[in-house]
Amino acid sequence: MTRENTYTALLEEHRDRIYRMCCCYVRDPELRKDAFQQVLIHLWQNLDSFEGRSQLGTWVYRITVNTCLGLLQKEQRRQRVFLPSGELGDQLTERLQTEESNDIEEDLQLMYACINDLPPLDRTLISLYLEDLSTKEMAEVLDISEANVRVKIHRIKATLKEAMEGKNHGHR
Repeated sequence: MTRENTYTALLEEHRDRIYRMCCCYVRDPELRKDAFQQVLIHLWQNLDSFEGRSQLGTWVYRITVNTCLGLLQKEQRRQRVFLPSGELGDQLTERLQTEESNDIEEDLQLMYACINDLPPLDRTLISLYLEDLSTKEMAEVLDISEANVRVKIHRIKATLKEAMEGKNHGHR
Protein backbone atom coordinates (compact mmCIF):
# COMPACT_ATOMS: atom_id res chain seq x y z
CA MET A 1 0.00 0.00 0.00
CA THR A 2 1.39 3.40 -0.93
CA ARG A 3 1.89 6.18 1.58
CA GLU A 4 -0.97 8.13 -0.02
CA ASN A 5 -3.32 5.14 0.19
CA THR A 6 -2.38 4.55 3.82
CA TYR A 7 -3.03 8.22 4.63
CA THR A 8 -6.37 8.19 2.77
CA ALA A 9 -7.48 5.05 4.63
CA LEU A 10 -6.39 6.57 7.94
CA LEU A 11 -8.44 9.71 7.26
CA GLU A 12 -11.50 7.75 6.18
CA GLU A 13 -11.43 5.79 9.42
CA HIS A 14 -10.49 8.56 11.87
CA ARG A 15 -11.56 11.92 10.36
CA ASP A 16 -14.77 12.30 12.41
CA ARG A 17 -13.06 11.31 15.67
CA ILE A 18 -10.20 13.70 15.00
CA TYR A 19 -12.68 16.53 14.44
CA ARG A 20 -14.64 15.68 17.61
CA MET A 21 -11.39 15.68 19.59
CA CYS A 22 -10.57 19.10 18.15
CA CYS A 23 -14.06 20.25 19.24
CA CYS A 24 -13.33 19.10 22.79
CA TYR A 25 -10.24 21.25 22.97
CA VAL A 26 -10.88 24.24 20.76
CA ARG A 27 -14.02 26.31 21.21
CA ASP A 28 -13.41 28.95 18.53
CA PRO A 29 -14.63 27.63 15.13
CA GLU A 30 -11.79 29.24 13.14
CA LEU A 31 -9.12 28.04 15.54
CA ARG A 32 -10.77 24.59 15.51
CA LYS A 33 -10.39 24.47 11.71
CA ASP A 34 -6.72 25.37 12.14
CA ALA A 35 -6.29 22.64 14.75
CA PHE A 36 -7.95 20.06 12.50
CA GLN A 37 -5.74 21.05 9.56
CA GLN A 38 -2.63 20.95 11.75
CA VAL A 39 -3.53 17.44 12.90
CA LEU A 40 -3.91 16.31 9.30
CA ILE A 41 -0.54 17.84 8.42
CA HIS A 42 1.15 16.23 11.43
CA LEU A 43 -0.37 12.86 10.56
CA TRP A 44 1.00 13.14 7.03
CA GLN A 45 4.42 14.31 8.21
CA ASN A 46 4.73 11.55 10.80
CA LEU A 47 3.09 8.69 8.93
CA ASP A 48 6.43 7.04 8.19
CA SER A 49 7.38 7.20 11.88
CA PHE A 50 4.44 5.00 12.99
CA GLU A 51 6.17 1.87 14.24
CA GLY A 52 3.16 -0.26 15.10
CA ARG A 53 4.03 -0.47 18.81
CA SER A 54 0.49 0.74 19.56
CA GLN A 55 -2.72 0.64 17.60
CA LEU A 56 -2.99 3.12 14.75
CA GLY A 57 -5.98 4.77 16.45
CA THR A 58 -3.96 5.33 19.62
CA TRP A 59 -1.19 6.95 17.58
CA VAL A 60 -3.74 9.20 15.83
CA TYR A 61 -5.21 10.27 19.19
CA ARG A 62 -1.78 11.13 20.57
CA ILE A 63 -1.00 13.31 17.58
CA THR A 64 -4.43 14.95 17.79
CA VAL A 65 -4.17 15.67 21.51
CA ASN A 66 -0.60 16.95 21.28
CA THR A 67 -1.43 19.16 18.30
CA CYS A 68 -4.49 20.66 20.00
CA LEU A 69 -2.63 21.27 23.26
CA GLY A 70 0.24 22.91 21.39
CA LEU A 71 -2.13 25.14 19.43
CA LEU A 72 -3.97 26.14 22.62
CA GLN A 73 -0.71 27.03 24.33
CA LYS A 74 0.26 29.24 21.40
CA GLU A 75 -3.20 30.85 21.42
CA GLN A 76 -3.06 31.47 25.18
CA ARG A 77 0.32 33.18 24.81
CA ARG A 78 -1.06 35.30 21.96
CA GLN A 79 -4.17 36.23 23.97
CA ARG A 80 -2.08 37.27 26.96
CA VAL A 81 -0.40 39.77 24.69
CA PHE A 82 -3.57 41.13 23.05
CA LEU A 83 -6.39 40.67 25.58
CA PRO A 84 -6.88 41.49 29.25
CA SER A 85 -6.44 38.42 31.43
CA GLY A 86 -9.53 36.22 31.67
CA GLU A 87 -11.68 38.22 29.23
CA LEU A 88 -12.59 35.25 27.02
CA GLY A 89 -13.41 33.03 29.98
CA ASP A 90 -15.56 35.75 31.51
CA GLN A 91 -17.43 36.25 28.22
CA LEU A 92 -18.10 32.50 27.91
CA THR A 93 -19.31 32.22 31.51
CA GLU A 94 -21.55 35.28 31.12
CA ARG A 95 -23.03 33.88 27.90
CA LEU A 96 -23.65 30.49 29.49
CA GLN A 97 -25.34 32.10 32.51
CA THR A 98 -27.68 34.28 30.43
CA GLU A 99 -28.90 31.70 27.88
CA GLU A 100 -31.55 29.07 28.53
CA SER A 101 -30.27 25.53 28.15
CA ASN A 102 -33.40 23.90 26.76
CA ASP A 103 -32.16 22.03 23.72
CA ILE A 104 -29.51 19.42 23.12
CA GLU A 105 -27.13 21.77 21.30
CA GLU A 106 -27.00 24.18 24.22
CA ASP A 107 -26.55 21.30 26.67
CA LEU A 108 -23.66 20.03 24.56
CA GLN A 109 -22.12 23.50 24.50
CA LEU A 110 -22.43 23.63 28.28
CA MET A 111 -20.83 20.22 28.61
CA TYR A 112 -17.95 21.18 26.31
CA ALA A 113 -17.48 24.44 28.21
CA CYS A 114 -17.23 22.48 31.45
CA ILE A 115 -14.83 20.03 29.82
CA ASN A 116 -12.80 22.98 28.57
CA ASP A 117 -12.44 24.17 32.19
CA LEU A 118 -10.82 20.87 33.23
CA PRO A 119 -7.06 20.51 33.58
CA PRO A 120 -5.40 19.27 30.35
CA LEU A 121 -4.97 15.63 31.44
CA ASP A 122 -8.58 15.38 32.62
CA ARG A 123 -9.80 17.07 29.44
CA THR A 124 -7.87 14.57 27.36
CA LEU A 125 -9.10 11.62 29.36
CA ILE A 126 -12.77 12.57 29.20
CA SER A 127 -12.43 13.30 25.48
CA LEU A 128 -11.06 9.81 24.92
CA TYR A 129 -13.83 8.39 27.10
CA LEU A 130 -16.44 10.20 25.00
CA GLU A 131 -14.87 8.60 21.93
CA ASP A 132 -15.59 5.17 23.47
CA LEU A 133 -11.96 4.15 23.79
CA SER A 134 -11.35 1.23 26.09
CA THR A 135 -9.65 1.73 29.43
CA LYS A 136 -6.59 0.00 28.01
CA GLU A 137 -6.48 2.32 24.97
CA MET A 138 -6.86 5.41 27.16
CA ALA A 139 -4.05 4.16 29.40
CA GLU A 140 -1.81 3.69 26.34
CA VAL A 141 -2.55 7.14 24.93
CA LEU A 142 -1.85 8.85 28.26
CA ASP A 143 0.86 6.48 29.48
CA ILE A 144 -0.87 5.84 32.82
CA SER A 145 -2.22 2.65 34.39
CA GLU A 146 -5.68 1.30 33.61
CA ALA A 147 -6.58 1.55 37.30
CA ASN A 148 -5.60 5.22 37.27
CA VAL A 149 -7.77 5.74 34.17
CA ARG A 150 -10.80 4.24 35.93
CA VAL A 151 -10.31 6.35 39.07
CA LYS A 152 -9.75 9.54 37.09
CA ILE A 153 -12.81 8.93 34.86
CA HIS A 154 -14.98 8.45 37.95
CA ARG A 155 -13.69 11.70 39.49
CA ILE A 156 -13.97 13.63 36.24
CA LYS A 157 -17.60 12.56 35.78
CA ALA A 158 -18.42 13.76 39.29
CA THR A 159 -16.62 17.06 38.66
CA LEU A 160 -18.44 17.61 35.35
CA LYS A 161 -21.81 16.74 36.87
CA GLU A 162 -21.25 19.25 39.65
CA ALA A 163 -20.00 21.94 37.25
CA MET A 164 -22.90 21.48 34.86
CA GLU A 165 -25.46 21.54 37.66
CA GLY A 166 -23.85 24.71 39.01
CA LYS A 167 -23.97 26.40 35.63
CA ASN A 168 -27.53 25.18 35.00
CA HIS A 169 -28.66 26.68 38.34
CA GLY A 170 -27.18 29.98 37.17
CA HIS A 171 -29.56 29.85 34.19
CA ARG A 172 -32.74 29.59 36.21
